Amino acid sequence: MKLYEALATAFHREGVSDCFALLGDANMHWAGALADLGVNFVYTRHEHAAVAGAAAYARASGQVGCATVTCGPGLTQIMTILPIAVRARIPLVILAGEAPLHKPWYNQGIEQVPFVEACGATYVALHNPDQMIPDIHRAFATAKSERGPVVLGVPFDLQTQDWTGRIEWPTSKEIYTPPSSIIPDTERINEAADWVKKAERPIVLAGLGAVSAMAHNAIAALADAAGALLATTLPAKGYFRDEEFCLGVAGGFASEGAKQIFKEADLVIAIGARLAAHAFDGGKLTPDAKVIHLDIDPQSFVQGRNSADLLIKSDAKLGAEALSKAITRQSGWRNDQMKSKAKAALTLPNGDSTPDGALHPMAAVKALSAVIPPDCHVINTSGHSAYYSAQMNNHPQDHYTVIREFGAIGNGTSFALGIATAFPTRPVILIDGDGSLMMHLQEFETMVRQRMQVLIIVMNDGAYGSEVHKLRADGVSEAGSVFGRPNFAALGRGFGGEGHTVTDLGNLSGLMGEFLSQPKTTIWDVHISDQVASPQILRAHKAAHA
Repeated sequence: MKLYEALATAFHREGVSDCFALLGDANMHWAGALADLGVNFVYTRHEHAAVAGAAAYARASGQVGCATVTCGPGLTQIMTILPIAVRARIPLVILAGEAPLHKPWYNQGIEQVPFVEACGATYVALHNPDQMIPDIHRAFATAKSERGPVVLGVPFDLQTQDWTGRIEWPTSKEIYTPPSSIIPDTERINEAADWVKKAERPIVLAGLGAVSAMAHNAIAALADAAGALLATTLPAKGYFRDEEFCLGVAGGFASEGAKQIFKEADLVIAIGARLAAHAFDGGKLTPDAKVIHLDIDPQSFVQGRNSADLLIKSDAKLGAEALSKAITRQSGWRNDQMKSKAKAALTLPNGDSTPDGALHPMAAVKALSAVIPPDCHVINTSGHSAYYSAQMNNHPQDHYTVIREFGAIGNGTSFALGIATAFPTRPVILIDGDGSLMMHLQEFETMVRQRMQVLIIVMNDGAYGSEVHKLRADGVSEAGSVFGRPNFAALGRGFGGEGHTVTDLGNLSGLMGEFLSQPKTTIWDVHISDQVASPQILRAHKAAHA
């Protein structure tokens, strides 16, 4: 057995079923050996896409994502997705290879450790053949326990050496112990119950921690007993979509109607949610509300702002159940009038006519929302158009993915690769901006080659939307932010998929039927106006000049 075969065997014993890869000298032998063991490989056209695809795969599937790139330039290409995965707490194991140990000079050699650690990720150098196999299993355990990416560096001249060592080392399943359930402190629960008793307009806000704890019913029961409305962070969007008193997403992407209701809140019970600045719109969302943070790692100071007034360390489900038992049922603002207001807040406006005659982005999103079935998996990205697509409310949380940490555009196609791989029989719909899509449009070819049923809907305003609206508001040159509209439909067909240009929303139903009946990778080029700035951009710009 060669050492690269032993390394591949270790990954296989970890239960890796899918791996995202771009091959080079430092990983190609290992990848071939792992593929021979039956692991499905998604061969991307860019290293960023490989690791970003693995990140979306891990977020959606709950498994450790696996990716591989070669050393040197292969590694430096992933410097954007690493901090995203770190901040989003996504477990990944990435085999990156390393330059050969026994060559005095190598063109692609670089000190890899500082690059990886600067991004906040963990780097493990595998230089001792006797320890490489247990180190791989420990890397998977670290990814699980620390909820983040681990990069493995293996010199490729070592990988081709003969290897006769021990293969049956304990895997991460044997050395990783999941954290024990955290039972909330009774005194803190009673204090929180007193706060709930005094509140007249409480809101319960749930995040991904609540989702992973399967706390839906417990939180819904708590909100009912407290007379509270329900809301979620953006990543947990759709978790309470069937609840009558749900305001949808909190934060900067909340609907304008929901924001008016949030402002009246006097108490927020945040469960399993990071109290990030954007989730509270920088403090403007609930300006007069006290905040209880119930979480396995509750914090009172997050991202430069005081975020919570009472901390309760607890699992989401156990904490919600304990608080429900401790409070006396009250009506709060659960009444027929508020039920109507909440429903209206989640009803999409029609979108006005535009100065240039192109489609209004809200009108486009409303039409898309009407034709996209809830059993499709929707991916929201970053950028100006993301505000509008985040207003869609038809999809359950487990059919919706957004990873916005680090604020980078250009990730959409990569995330679609990951979701389509995790759920191969589920139609995947990516809604992205034209500037973002152009950054990694080459992965459309990967989707076609992998026979993925992915629909990319381009909200095409012919510009970098966020920048052009800010530049116009400042009265300065738009140069560098306006590019015109490439023919995305023709590009899609050129890559071997389907492509359609949409300037009239009346034919969306027919196009959707065609996509669902023919499992082909497809792109819709939806021409929206560049004259319409989202409410989020308008508020942010106003605040910047206040």
